[in-house]
Amino acid sequence: MNYREVCEYLDNTLIFGIKPNLLRINKILNLLDNPHKKVNFIHVVGTNGKTSTTKITAAILNGHGFNAGYYVSPHIYSYTERISIRGSKISENNFVKTFKEIFPLVKEVNKMDADGEMTQFEILTAMMFIASFNEKLDVMVLEAGMGGRWDATNAASSRVVGLTGISLEHTQILGSTISAIAKEKAQVIKNNCLAATATADKTVLKILEDKVKNTGSKLFVIKKDFDITNINDKGIEGFQADINGIFNIYRNIYFPLPGNYQQTNLCLAAILSELFANTFGKKLCSKKINDSLCYTNITGRFQIMRRDPVFIADASHNPEGIKNLIINLKKYFKNAGKIIIFSVLKDKNYNEMISYILPESDIIILTSSCTERSLSADELEEEVLRQSETLKKDGLKSAQLIYKINSIENSIKYSLKIASKNDIICLTGSITNLEFVKSEYF
Repeated sequence: MNYREVCEYLDNTLIFGIKPNLLRINKILNLLDNPHKKVNFIHVVGTNGKTSTTKITAAILNGHGFNAGYYVSPHIYSYTERISIRGSKISENNFVKTFKEIFPLVKEVNKMDADGEMTQFEILTAMMFIASFNEKLDVMVLEAGMGGRWDATNAASSRVVGLTGISLEHTQILGSTISAIAKEKAQVIKNNCLAATATADKTVLKILEDKVKNTGSKLFVIKKDFDITNINDKGIEGFQADINGIFNIYRNIYFPLPGNYQQTNLCLAAILSELFANTFGKKLCSKKINDSLCYTNITGRFQIMRRDPVFIADASHNPEGIKNLIINLKKYFKNAGKIIIFSVLKDKNYNEMISYILPESDIIILTSSCTERSLSADELEEEVLRQSETLKKDGLKSAQLIYKINSIENSIKYSLKIASKNDIICLTGSITNLEFVKSEYF
C-alpha cells in the first residue's frame, strides 16, 4: 500500500463511527506487546485549546533537550499532521510503514468479539503508540479525541495531565452537564500523576480535586499555583508575556500567534512542560522557551494563510470556539468587511454557532466538508435564513449576503474572487482534509 491507499482505507473507516470504549485499542496494543507502557506521556484534555496546548508543550520540551512528539486530531490537510516526531510531522513513508506494521493486527482485532471493527481514531492512535516506541521518544504529548474515560488515548498512563477548560460538547456521549463531562475527562488522571488546569469553574475544580485525592495525585490551578502576567499584545503578530510557573518565573516570553485564548494555552503548556521536566530533575529557562516558540505555526488555529486579502483558517467547531473567534476578528480587524466560510458536522451545536457568526458577518458562504458526518449546506442554509430573518425583525444586524456553495474548495475560490482589499476572509467550523486546497490558493 502507498500513502494514498492508506489514506483511502482510513477515510473508509469513518463508517465505523465513534464507539466509546477501550476494548479494541487495548486488544491491538496487547498484540503489539504494549508499546504504550514503554513511553512517557503527557495527556491534554478539555473542550477547546487542546491542540495548541499539545503542540506548544511538545515544542518546549524539544527545545529543552527531550525527544518529544505529539498526537493531535483532527487534521486539516493530511493525516501526517496528527503525529509529530521531534518537531516534524511524520513523513508519508514512515506513516505508511507504521500503518503496515499494525494493519494485520487491525484485521485480527476486527475478527474478535470486541463490539465491532476498529474505528479510524483507534487505528491512528495505535499507530501513534507504536511510532512513539519505535522512535524511542522520551515523551509523547497526547491530545484526547473526545472526553477522556473511553477515549483511545486513555490506554496510556500519563505522568502529567493538563485540562484546558470545559464547555458543553458531545453531550449525547459525554453527558448533558458540565459536571458529567468533567467527570469523563478527569478519568485520564491515573495514580500518582501531576495535573494542571486552566479552568476556574468551581464545579470542575471540585471534581478534579476529588479525583487527585483519590489517586494520590497533585493538582495545580491557574491563578492560584501559576499564571501568565504582563501581557503585551502585539496584534496579529502575537504577544509577549511573563509566565509565573511552579518552579520559576519565565520572563519576556514571545509567542508569534494572535488570539487571546493562546495566552492561556501557552501558560498551561509551559506548566505541563515544567512539571514533566522536573520529574527528570531538569528545569526550564526563558531563553530555551523563546527559542522553542519562535517558529510556532499551529495549523487551523487563527492561522493567517495569506495577507492580500487576509485569509484566516480557524477550526473552531463548537460554540465556545466560534465565540472566541468572533471576539478576535472584531479585535484585530475591527473595520474590515468580514466574509465567513462555514461548514459544520451534524453532531455540533450549529444553531448557537450561527448565532455568533450572523451578526458579525457581512457575507456568509455556507458549505460542506463532504464527509458522512458533515451537515449539508442545504440544512445549514435553512437555519441561517431563519435566524437572519429573526435578527432583521428585531432591528439587529445580520449578514447582508448569504451564499451556498457545494464544497470548501469552491467556497475558497469564490471568496477570493469577491473579496475587496478591505475585506478579510475566515474559513471556520469543521474543516478537515484540505490537502487539495493548500498549494493552489495559499
